[in-house]
Amino acid sequence: MAGAPAFLALAANCLLLFLDARGVPLPASLGAALLAAMFIVLAGSLDGIPPRSVAVFLLVILFTLAGAVILVPRVHRGDLEPFHLSSAGTVLYERPWGRGRVILIGTPRGKYVVHLPPSSLFLEGDRVQVDGVVQPLEKAAKEGDFDEARFWKAKGADGKIRRPDIRLDGEGRAGVLGLRRSLREKILMNLPPLMRGHLLAALLGGRDPDLAERHSAWGTSHLLAVSGLHTGMVVLVIFLLIPAGPFRIPAASLIMWLYVLCAGASASALRAGLMIQAGFIGRWLGRPSSTLNAVSAAGLFLLFWRPWFFWDLGWRLSMTAALILSCLFSGRGKGSRVTAPVLLWLATAGMVTGVFGSVLVAGMIINFLAVPVFTVLLPLSFFLAVPSLAGIPGGWILAEAGEGLYYAWGQFADLTASLVPWEAPYSGLLSLSGVALTAYLVLAGLGFRRLHAVLFAVPIALFLVLL
Repeated sequence: MAGAPAFLALAANCLLLFLDARGVPLPASLGAALLAAMFIVLAGSLDGIPPRSVAVFLLVILFTLAGAVILVPRVHRGDLEPFHLSSAGTVLYERPWGRGRVILIGTPRGKYVVHLPPSSLFLEGDRVQVDGVVQPLEKAAKEGDFDEARFWKAKGADGKIRRPDIRLDGEGRAGVLGLRRSLREKILMNLPPLMRGHLLAALLGGRDPDLAERHSAWGTSHLLAVSGLHTGMVVLVIFLLIPAGPFRIPAASLIMWLYVLCAGASASALRAGLMIQAGFIGRWLGRPSSTLNAVSAAGLFLLFWRPWFFWDLGWRLSMTAALILSCLFSGRGKGSRVTAPVLLWLATAGMVTGVFGSVLVAGMIINFLAVPVFTVLLPLSFFLAVPSLAGIPGGWILAEAGEGLYYAWGQFADLTASLVPWEAPYSGLLSLSGVALTAYLVLAGLGFRRLHAVLFAVPIALFLVLL
């Protein structure tokens, strides 16, 4: 237990936000969060109190009290008063949104969401003049509905601009936004469709609608979202290219964070970057941290930075997967590692179906191969694309070779999905089993005996699902 104090602090603060969102008064939420942390500490001490347990619990109390003082008041901070804004700004983010498009504009007074018709095309990095009325972001009428405020505040937005007048002032070619823009243009203009879509997703966090639809049909949409898989691949390639020495870790850190920013700095990418950086620092100091503690510390940092991440599906799926994998790969048995795709599918199916209504059973099978295949295919396709992106004559030959590899994978995935066409709809049992499985695996990763982990995981799941 003492090896993963950050997990207890993360769990306590998540429970604090969970109860607060359901209308539980703050004193009761705080008390429940502290009792839950105490329960886990005591339950993990059935075979004897581990050293430093008291220090760990005091640290958890400190972070939970900080959550009550910092996180909850920020979530409940009053809406901004509408005001007229006339300012220069920069387009920080843009994407399709329903039948139109949406952009996030950064100005000296804050960051604001703007909904636009599909004919209005602004790109990231564009310098603009914006004129309009800033209004607060809308909150969901009831828990479970789409909450505009939570979604956009997790991306740093302060409000939205109604009926704006936006004029292009110039194209931005400097900094990370300029790099993203230039790389996007080169990918769009020089690569064949499958290579283009996959590298847009992996390098820039972009989305190709046709490719996204195919991956959705295979149950592998997570491969198009920049996550720990992609960040880990970048670090692995850096370690293979840079020889061991005093500059290896600093260079790996610099390139990794440049990649995270260039890929859009999503919640899952930031979590992965923080986790890997914690490992780098621990290795540099000669005190390597447990993976479970590093994952939890990264998640806790993100919550204190932007507490609205708690309601972000990407953050929840990323944290759940990372916590489970950190427990499975902690050396407690190789059999569970082989079944990791099935366990991840079962653990996250309840969350996915709660948002999208159903989840493909074929995804459980396809992901057995998808993760190892794409761990090799994505870096390989990037290197195959470099000559074409650099404008080297004949570079298209290597790009077409990469296209062929993606095509072969698509044929296999289509065949598998056609042989297993069933979907699992949302159900309370599916959600309950997912929470119980996650609780069991994490408790086992914390050092609980298997029987104790089972006995405690079931009531934890019942409490969270039925509340």
